[in-house]
Amino acid sequence: MRFLLAVSIQQATYRASIRSSAAVQWRTEPKLFFSSSPQDRKPTLSMLRHLTSKIKATGPITVAEYMREVLTNPAAGYYVRKNMLGPDGDFITSPEISQIFGELLGVWAISEWMAAGRPNNLQLVELGPGKGSLASDVLRVFSQLRSVLGGASVSLHLVEVSPVLSQLQAQTLTGNQNQESTCEDEPVYRRGQTSGGLQVSWYRQLDHVPTDFSIFLAHEFFDALPIHKLQVCDHKHLLHLQTL
Repeated sequence: MRFLLAVSIQQATYRASIRSSAAVQWRTEPKLFFSSSPQDRKPTLSMLRHLTSKIKATGPITVAEYMREVLTNPAAGYYVRKNMLGPDGDFITSPEISQIFGELLGVWAISEWMAAGRPNNLQLVELGPGKGSLASDVLRVFSQLRSVLGGASVSLHLVEVSPVLSQLQAQTLTGNQNQESTCEDEPVYRRGQTSGGLQVSWYRQLDHVPTDFSIFLAHEFFDALPIHKLQVCDHKHLLHLQTL
């Protein structure tokens, strides 16, 4: 029964997609990539000085701490200081190429919601939402299948630490219908509304997302999280530290 429901929804989504566009819209053009410019290397030198000072002051650091500083340091972290996605960035993920992936996830999300008994509230939570393309594609399916969702209250919750990317997400999902919080301690640091009236909230920590029925998306997210490195020596696991 669950499989048949999923197939039925998928067929409905496919027909709706065909009505909205005659063919898949490819979002990127092939492009050659070159080494970084001198301007791009400036944050790298700043981070090198920061890590050197940190290690000199406090001693060796774990690999996890090293990764956390390099990726999300508020001043020079890789994911914080620039938009690294797309043809003009460092890499491309599937949502930036075509809408098909996100639309299929939208079908899956509704199928899971139905299988769970159609809860009154449906929170779509995405970790590391990139430019917001994946969430936008999922919400397109939700809009096309609004009759299936019925009276369910749907909301979007994005966990993002990058100010640059959160602005891109807000533009993609809400246009100008969003506002950044003036209080740094506020769990929701940005709020917005899609053109269809769906509420969108931004958080820096997953713990701040409200507790309710939720479907989580984390596309190419966990592979960028800080990790600890261990080394086996004399049958013991030793924590690897970074030093100068």
